[in-house]
Amino acid sequence: MLKEHDPTIYLPAVRAASRLAAVIASQIAVQTQATQRSFKTIEDDLSEYATDFVSGLIDETTKTFNKRLIKFRAKPPQLSREATIELADDWAGPVAGPTAIERYFGIPRSTLYRWQKVNEVVSINSRTTSKPVFPLKQFVDGRPLTGIAEIISIFGDQRAAWLWLVTQRSDFGGQTGLDLLLERKVDIVTSAARGTTSI
Repeated sequence: MLKEHDPTIYLPAVRAASRLAAVIASQIAVQTQATQRSFKTIEDDLSEYATDFVSGLIDETTKTFNKRLIKFRAKPPQLSREATIELADDWAGPVAGPTAIERYFGIPRSTLYRWQKVNEVVSINSRTTSKPVFPLKQFVDGRPLTGIAEIISIFGDQRAAWLWLVTQRSDFGGQTGLDLLLERKVDIVTSAARGTTSI
């Protein structure tokens, strides 16, 4: 299931997710019946609890990882906020290069580059590679999601278009523009995008 969501997901993340799911399930299963019934009262908040839990785990793993790095590497020079480029997958969701996309999605690199050139897909520059990477969630059934090209055209910039698409919006009920494109509500998304750029 995780591989279907993101074919490029790293094995340590898959192992961690699998082990956590097993541990949590076993811990819940051994609770009394009364306690198990009480979980119904928090069903609507489970996503929030899970998000907080995973955020805590990420803080811990990052902290441990950074401590190990300090032992082997000199501290990098401090750069201004303007001089730094945020890692693409820090904000853009799962991303991959042309080789991985061809392997996992069956999209030839020549086709991908053609789409990129005519602004039918989003590509993002990353510090981790000299070549652009492509957010995976913009592809459905081996093609760019309907509406992506229109949003790029409205913003005139692929990176700005994707950043807007993956940002939660109150006028979308807390959903993102990408969520609505996946629901085929293209007119609603393009109309909101035009309103944003005209301000």
